[in-house]
Amino acid sequence: MASDLELCSKSCLCTCETKGQALSYSEVTMGSAWTQSFREELSMGKVKFSLSQPELLLQPQWRISPLAWLLYRLFMLLYTFIWCLYSALLFSSPKWLLFLSHIVYCSMAMYYLLALCNLVWAAIQVRNFYRNAAANQNEGSRVRGGSVGPFPLPPLLSAALRLQWCLHNLVSSFSVTVTLLYWMLVYPIEKHPLSTFNINMHVGNSVQALLDLILSSTPIHLAHYVHLFLAACLYILFLLLYWLSGGTSLSRKPYIYKVLDFGRWPLVAAFSVIGFICIGLPLGHFLVWNVCLLRRSMAARARGASVGLCRERWWCRVGGASHSTPVSLTGIPASLFTTTGSGMTQPLLPSRNVHHGAVSVYL
Repeated sequence: MASDLELCSKSCLCTCETKGQALSYSEVTMGSAWTQSFREELSMGKVKFSLSQPELLLQPQWRISPLAWLLYRLFMLLYTFIWCLYSALLFSSPKWLLFLSHIVYCSMAMYYLLALCNLVWAAIQVRNFYRNAAANQNEGSRVRGGSVGPFPLPPLLSAALRLQWCLHNLVSSFSVTVTLLYWMLVYPIEKHPLSTFNINMHVGNSVQALLDLILSSTPIHLAHYVHLFLAACLYILFLLLYWLSGGTSLSRKPYIYKVLDFGRWPLVAAFSVIGFICIGLPLGHFLVWNVCLLRRSMAARARGASVGLCRERWWCRVGGASHSTPVSLTGIPASLFTTTGSGMTQPLLPSRNVHHGAVSVYL
């Protein structure tokens, strides 16, 4: 009788498409997973950049070799830096940094630089760990189940990873928001020429941000909007002080954007600021969070229970290990890095239950 009920329930979830009377099992699962993830985000504990799985900020989400990942980081840094340098030479004035799109793009260059340095630094730590373990014939370097680690994580590198995570969140959400607001509000009014530079700054920025969001395994939390809100308020405060001090734009006008002309149209400027902080930026951050959630869902389907194994094999290759041993899922540690210092940390991605705890650290 119980088996009949189970078969009946499964058949109800997997209804034939010809009738179209119910959702498929996968759709139900995705819907419930999204709802549960959204509820888990409604926590003040997510506001802090607390590390317990630092490897999430260092390695890719997908099957990308360490060398290819390093070359990707290097290429994106050079590409972004060249465009920032070209922008500075094109405008030949420090006022080019008055525009939010330029500030965000320079922040993106800083993020790529920090991400590359952190990756190289962590790789050196892992290689030194393997070298010392081989020299000392230290079999205790292997944890239960035959897995490797944990690797040392210096406090300075831990702080640099937190800064990288913060920049990643700021750059991702602000890039998407800047692109949407520019083409919806700024471009129809000011009619800037559709040059390669303009397209790269207001389309390529979002493409770069979303590409990095999809390829990397860096988590996005809705609670991190607090940091976006503070950054937006600082920029608006700067614009107000700059206007009150008599500052002008590159074209010697008393405003940076026409919609933010505080002297001539104060109400329009006020509503534009409120709309940017309370509508535009939250929607951009919500879109970025959903892309991150979709990435995790796709990785879970593509790799399933082998995620933990791939994580350890990836770092074995970083360390130059000549062999890799089979690892059971029950032997996978919460993190392959061990941090020093006091203080409680929280997982970057919450574990929904004990069975999925070892897998969720990478999804």
